[in-house]
Amino acid sequence: MSAREKATGLVRARGGWWAAALLVTALLMATLLGGGRAGLAIAASDGSAWLWSRSAGEVDRVNPDNGRVEQRRQVTDARGHRVQVTQNDRYLLIHDLDTGRVSSINLNGLGFSGRLDVGTRGDPHLAMGSDAAALIERTSGAIRAVDPSTLRPVGPVLRLPGPLVGGEFDDAGLLWVAAPGQGTVVALKVTPQGATVVKTAGVAEPGHDLALTALDRGALVVDRGGRDLVVATSDGTRRFTAPVPLDGAMVPDRTHGPLAAVTVPAAGAVVTVGDVRKDGPVRSFPLSDPVQEPAVPFAGKVYLPVRTTGQVRVFEPGGRQTGVLNMPAGRGDLEVQVREGNLFVNAPGSTDALVVGDDGAARTIGKYPGGRGHGGSGPKVPGGGENSPPQIPVPPIDPIFPNPFDPGTPSKSPEATSPNEPGRPTAPAQPSLPSLPGTPRTPHAPRAPHLPKPSTPARTSPTTGTGSSPSGRPTTGPTTSGPKPTSPRPTTPKPSSPKPTTPRPTTPKPKPTTPKPKPTTPKPKPKPTQTRQPYTPQQVCNASGGGSYTIQRSVSFSGGRVYLLYSAATKNNCAVTMKTTNIGKGTSAWVRLQSQTGKTGSDSGTFKYYAGPVFVHAPGICVRFSGGASGASASAGYGNCG
Repeated sequence: MSAREKATGLVRARGGWWAAALLVTALLMATLLGGGRAGLAIAASDGSAWLWSRSAGEVDRVNPDNGRVEQRRQVTDARGHRVQVTQNDRYLLIHDLDTGRVSSINLNGLGFSGRLDVGTRGDPHLAMGSDAAALIERTSGAIRAVDPSTLRPVGPVLRLPGPLVGGEFDDAGLLWVAAPGQGTVVALKVTPQGATVVKTAGVAEPGHDLALTALDRGALVVDRGGRDLVVATSDGTRRFTAPVPLDGAMVPDRTHGPLAAVTVPAAGAVVTVGDVRKDGPVRSFPLSDPVQEPAVPFAGKVYLPVRTTGQVRVFEPGGRQTGVLNMPAGRGDLEVQVREGNLFVNAPGSTDALVVGDDGAARTIGKYPGGRGHGGSGPKVPGGGENSPPQIPVPPIDPIFPNPFDPGTPSKSPEATSPNEPGRPTAPAQPSLPSLPGTPRTPHAPRAPHLPKPSTPARTSPTTGTGSSPSGRPTTGPTTSGPKPTSPRPTTPKPSSPKPTTPRPTTPKPKPTTPKPKPTTPKPKPKPTQTRQPYTPQQVCNASGGGSYTIQRSVSFSGGRVYLLYSAATKNNCAVTMKTTNIGKGTSAWVRLQSQTGKTGSDSGTFKYYAGPVFVHAPGICVRFSGGASGASASAGYGNCG
């Protein structure tokens, strides 16, 4: 053996020894750390997803490969509530939509690391990317970066002209929102220094109703006032034309992959864009069921959730149905989302969930013991047990921030600023959004103390110029120049002759000039577009009741009407609350049906078009019904006893 070969063999031997030593060290570290805690951070990026179980009050981490629940974390104060779960590889944000409380869970140990109170008004929305998070108050247009670990607000508040739509990160780390009042789409960069605008583009006429879904790169903006679909990226915009009007169109908050889908209940169709990165193709196919949730594209297919039947219909982009996912427990309570490269169908109020891989195969999940899947592999007590990882206590510093948009006045809630927001962003003062990161901070600081007083002048003064200069002139004018000109002018000898002369009566010339700008002010009249109700009570009841239902009675309230229907074929009563305002927007709604024998049916939650349907089998027995939406309600006593 040569000297070179001996040296090479020695190097290999030493390299193998070091590799073995590193492996042994890694195994020892895993043993010392208990395997559970050390493995959580890795497991968070293996395609698993966290699903909410409302009745158990816990979040469950599901392994998509076997459908098993492998980790749990109780959120007892949110039990029975509507919850939105946002996740990345390191943190889990639990947003209680009923109370406005947000909790951050560190996935390396499953301990609560931060809390935040955002309230329930102002349409607050939390978005989290791979390394940043932001709180968006959609109604007012205020955006603030937050630390995803502690939920502490960081950096100044960025104010865009609200209301806003959208608000999710793309794979490039850009946060995308749209400002319908200006007809623009905005891309923001969120860092520990705050949120800044990096790009803005016009996508529609100002005042048009818009919808937005964030893409892998950029965003797809839907013009609900016409037929335009606009793909906006950092490089520019591309425009498509939909085959149907897009009034009341719905899109998921986030779209993964090249296929995009737009659900249009008013037109009874789903519009698909075959590849948003290229030029389509743009196609459509008809809806066969009443739907309240948008179709979700995944792995080249379109998944359409139907709450009334507890089904998810699977279509090809051209409209051919290729399958149906059945989840009876999800009737009236169904969530479909793409997370970590898989499609998850969750019924938060039940033990059931499904996970669909890119091959289209669906696996049943039992979220906790008693479910139809493999939930029994987890701890016997939901949220606890010996298999659960150790829980990290909350940090000693109280991480609860009642007002993230105004830290100087903690006594006020975020909702308190929302009534003043419509007066803050003036259309003439903010025509170009790229200047927003610098400009809103200086005007809002001096205006803040004066917000209660000049609510109406704030809208008129910006039309003439800046807000400070017009207000300064009237204050100094009457004090200094007012009395001085009055004393020299009374000298009658000189102006006595010009006074009767005609040049002085020529002063009415400015009078016709003053009314001329007045008619120009009403030009920017907003044209609110109200989406029409695309469904009827008969459609809703017949879709899941399997009979020919006819209306028996109805009662109205501010914002909707509650209907009682009956089917002679099935002998079932059906009740449904139909919204008449905020149609196409998710608002709270509920319906309840009860017979004199005690049988009841009820449904409540966030709905875009209607609540229900609920059924009670009561032939020959009196029934009563009630319902409501957005705080208003109506009821009817016992009747229909035949």
